[in-house]
Amino acid sequence: MLHEVPAVRPQIARAYAEKCRHCGRPLTHPGTVIPFVGVVGPECRSKFMHLIALVAEVEMLSFNIDDQGSQRLAHMIWSRLINLGFLVTKHADTVKRTLWLEVDSRKVSRRGAEIVKRWETVRAEFEQQLKLAQAEREGAAA
Repeated sequence: MLHEVPAVRPQIARAYAEKCRHCGRPLTHPGTVIPFVGVVGPECRSKFMHLIALVAEVEMLSFNIDDQGSQRLAHMIWSRLINLGFLVTKHADTVKRTLWLEVDSRKVSRRGAEIVKRWETVRAEFEQQLKLAQAEREGAAA
């Protein structure tokens, strides 16, 4: 069983830079600061927004320690993010019987461009798993 934490929109910062960190195109206006990449232009921003939203969604999830399905989902999400290049820490609260994941977007084991390429290959599978988790939450709430 999953427990949903109140939704918080990820904060998107803007900053000036000479060129896009992802594609190298010159920037004439402030770019978007992507924590694990740097300042990117408007064309590249869309490549990263789904990834930023995913990280925010993952950090809002709380998993039930006593439920094997919930633990499997947490482990699957953890291992996928590790394989993409993120540093992810599992945390547990034994009193509340919950487990949650913390994605450290300031530290990654791969460059941003490589994370995006890998992300695009597993995106559909990841979205399917999160939809299953949502259906599980709705079924448990009913």
